[in-house]
Amino acid sequence: MVIGDIAVMPLRPYGSEEEMYKIVDACIDLIKDSGLKYEISANNTTVEGELDEVFELAKAVHQLPFELNCERVITIFRVDQKKGGITIDEKLKNHK
Repeated sequence: MVIGDIAVMPLRPYGSEEEMYKIVDACIDLIKDSGLKYEISANNTTVEGELDEVFELAKAVHQLPFELNCERVITIFRVDQKKGGITIDEKLKNHK
């Protein structure tokens, strides 16, 4: 079990911030539909799953804006892996 943070920034073309957030919302919907545990925060979404599942989801989330006519996307993807596995709840147990 690993934890992955995914932050997608669609850059072009957008006439307004509202249009950009429609792309971000579509990416979040893809994460919600993945079946993996997730938590949405202000700057990224954290997902929990097996290594291959999390990497495949990050790839799909990165590619989705292009399917929605975005010309450029920056995705920041960070993975936390621990021998024996790690969960979102375990990592946050001292902060909730």
